Amino acid sequence: MASKRDLVEAQAYSRRRLLTAFSSGAPGGQELEPTKPMRGVVAGLLLTVVVVLGSLAWGLLQPTLPDGWDQGKLVVTDNGARYVAIDGVLHPVRNATSAYLAVPSSTFAVIQVDADDIADAPRGPEIGIVDAPDAPPARAALVGTGWTACVAEDGVSTSVGIDVGAVPASSALVRVDDATYLVVDGLRHLVDPEQETAVLRALGLDTTTPVETTAAWLNLLPAGSDLTPLTVDGAGERVDAPDELGDVRIGTVVRQSGVGQGERTFVVVEDGLAPLSEFALGLYELGSGQDATEIDVTAAQIAGLPNAGRPVGPADWPTEPVEPLPADLVPCVLLTSGGARTGTASGTETDATTDATTDATTDATTDATVQLVAVPAPTDTSPGAGIHVAPGAGALVVARTTTGGAGVHGLVDETGRLFALPTADDETLARLGYVPADVRAVPPAWTALFPAGPDLTTEAALDLGTS
Repeated sequence: MASKRDLVEAQAYSRRRLLTAFSSGAPGGQELEPTKPMRGVVAGLLLTVVVVLGSLAWGLLQPTLPDGWDQGKLVVTDNGARYVAIDGVLHPVRNATSAYLAVPSSTFAVIQVDADDIADAPRGPEIGIVDAPDAPPARAALVGTGWTACVAEDGVSTSVGIDVGAVPASSALVRVDDATYLVVDGLRHLVDPEQETAVLRALGLDTTTPVETTAAWLNLLPAGSDLTPLTVDGAGERVDAPDELGDVRIGTVVRQSGVGQGERTFVVVEDGLAPLSEFALGLYELGSGQDATEIDVTAAQIAGLPNAGRPVGPADWPTEPVEPLPADLVPCVLLTSGGARTGTASGTETDATTDATTDATTDATTDATVQLVAVPAPTDTSPGAGIHVAPGAGALVVARTTTGGAGVHGLVDETGRLFALPTADDETLARLGYVPADVRAVPPAWTALFPAGPDLTTEAALDLGTS
């Protein structure tokens, strides 16, 4: 058994050993460096900065609603829904055209948002014009000239912005109901119903079969003077003339021949010699010329006779004999509209004016013109009667007669419908994306070919009903 002394020495040895371990370091002579107290603090601060910057970046990448999104804007969501924002209230809108008309052009903008971003925004009733175009044609797609209207089996085939392969045509003999017309030089001339056979024979058209058409097509051409036997006042009365000419009376046909001029034909009238065209000669022979004599003269022989200063017959009659339209061609009318834009028969247009400098009601002052053209006879793939508009195309027109006036404005869309614009001022056009220089003047007979859509007005666009 250990004595008390042994226990005291053992305890003292253990104490010395413990002190030696604390004072002599780790075994092998390597010291353990003390931990730096700020290392954890710095790491925590860096982690905090990373979290804050990440949150800011995430917020910047998320879509946000711009300032003023709820005032006069077209709001389109990611699911295709469309709203017009008016005074902080979102109104579902029936079509983009109505949205354009409902908002002033100075504040209008289109905003793309996620549906969730406006989930809590106030909703109002649906607005818009029922059956209006989903969107108006773009300015670059407007085709206000180069329209063609061709005779079709069941009516009229009208093409806008489509090249139908038309070729020039000198004349066409057409029939509407019980009346026959000669179309030439952009005019329609009624053949005298009482003497139709004789008139056609005199014009060399007695073997030509008239093309059956409709009044709608015929009205595209302005009316010219009727084709009827031609007479002169005082026919048969004597006039003063050189003795060498013999018995000269009013109505005498004078044929002048000379070097360098060819043959010219005149008729003796009360105040001198009146030119008589080759076209009018046949009709004159049906009228006053039946009993008239003809004399052949030189320029010297009639040098003393005065000139009447006007031709015999209406001024809008052709001067040369007409060539009938070949049977394998179909007559068409080509429209060259008035206004500030230019184009071709195929519908290609270029801007002549890009700035709005005048009110739409006084623009497009140039008169429209029409001319006769023709296309090959229809096949199974040819477009039939109706309106045919190039995809995405349209027209901004004013239907106005040649006598002038404000006219009626309208917008044609790619479906071939005509939408009236009762208030076609600069602001209304601007809301639709147009300027007054885009308006083309066309005759009312052309706009009558198009089926009518609803009127496009700001009031109708804001209507909460069904108009």
